[in-house]
Amino acid sequence: MWIGSAKNKTKPLGFQPYQEPIKSLGVNLSYNQDRNNNLNFFVKIHRMDTKLSMWQARDLTLYGRTMLVKSLGISKIVYATSMLCVPETVIRTVQDRIFKFLWKNKRDKVKRAVIYQPFSHSGVNFPDIHNVVKSLHLSWIGRFLNCANETWQAIPNGYFNKHGGLPFLLKCNYDSKHFDKKMPLFYNEILDCFKEVCNGYPDVYNSDLIF
Repeated sequence: MWIGSAKNKTKPLGFQPYQEPIKSLGVNLSYNQDRNNNLNFFVKIHRMDTKLSMWQARDLTLYGRTMLVKSLGISKIVYATSMLCVPETVIRTVQDRIFKFLWKNKRDKVKRAVIYQPFSHSGVNFPDIHNVVKSLHLSWIGRFLNCANETWQAIPNGYFNKHGGLPFLLKCNYDSKHFDKKMPLFYNEILDCFKEVCNGYPDVYNSDLIF
């Protein structure tokens, strides 16, 4: 399977390109984005529904259902979510499915903003998928900064260094829309997530923790 500028060539280096989805490190890859989303997310969401439906008839408390959502539900998509761009439709679908399980396919009885709160604030610590996705993407920043000259860092650092390097990008107020169009979308999402967090916590910009 050829990527980059080579994918538009008929037979790069004389080899016939592989057109069907391939699986690498547990992630399905193909030229068709809809197919990628289906194999990496929606198929797993269906498996999540199957697992949770087995517990639907049980007389469980909200705390018990929350635990099942975390252990048998969203755990199915965490791996793919941690390394891929997650479409908004996937986030909404997962959030709707797990709330249907929580309330036994009935309407919400408590505001979701309350359900997300920890036990100490009268909530049940129910997962907010938007925040789960952001936290998984932000975890890559720590990996980038805490490792030095690792082989896997060559590609992302190659893109970041074109714009001053990752430490510089984390310290400045930037607009990712102005980045090189060849910058992978996943790297843009990581930076956008960090910027969004900093907008809520301005002291992060002045913190030495990101170095």
